[in-house]
Amino acid sequence: MSADEENAMNLVAWVDESGSDHAVDPGTYIMAAAITDESQIESVRSAMSGLLLRGQVKLHWRDERASRQLTIAKAIARVGIEHVVVVTTPHDSGRSERQRRLTLEVLLPELARLGVARVVLESRGRADDYRDRKMLDHLRQRRLIELPLHIDHLVGRHEPMLWVPDAVCGMVSNLRTGNSTYYDFVRSRVTLHQVAPK
Repeated sequence: MSADEENAMNLVAWVDESGSDHAVDPGTYIMAAAITDESQIESVRSAMSGLLLRGQVKLHWRDERASRQLTIAKAIARVGIEHVVVVTTPHDSGRSERQRRLTLEVLLPELARLGVARVVLESRGRADDYRDRKMLDHLRQRRLIELPLHIDHLVGRHEPMLWVPDAVCGMVSNLRTGNSTYYDFVRSRVTLHQVAPK
């Protein structure tokens, strides 16, 4: 096995999703993946955990005031990892599961193409997690993914790595609604895909 192949097997994508501002950017669904090598995970996890305030159990972008969002954006920029973001804006803004499927249809093949071997999504419950795994099966059947790719689900408050894509989703939402301040810190490390309405 070559060094490049071995390195690719160690890539993990940490994935979370968010809507945008419903008043200004209705019907928009954002999914972000923070991509790490196995060797980076502990340092990124430590950086994120170190941002918790007394009494906090997790970071959640929308619960933070602007000054804290700035601190989080700078911390994510410092850890220097890559991100893939898919923004989906279907005609029917009320069907979030359809939005999720359309988004995963772009995100998962892109992660596989980049050599990611494991994708960790925030768990939304047994039934929803099962739908994600079925989506991966569907993409394999269509031969949109032919490389090894495994999906896991974890509870967000228990895994600081999932706080990173949550924040990146927030930065993209802010960008789409006229505030690029936070996104500018990570812009050079983000690959942004826009999915046209279907």
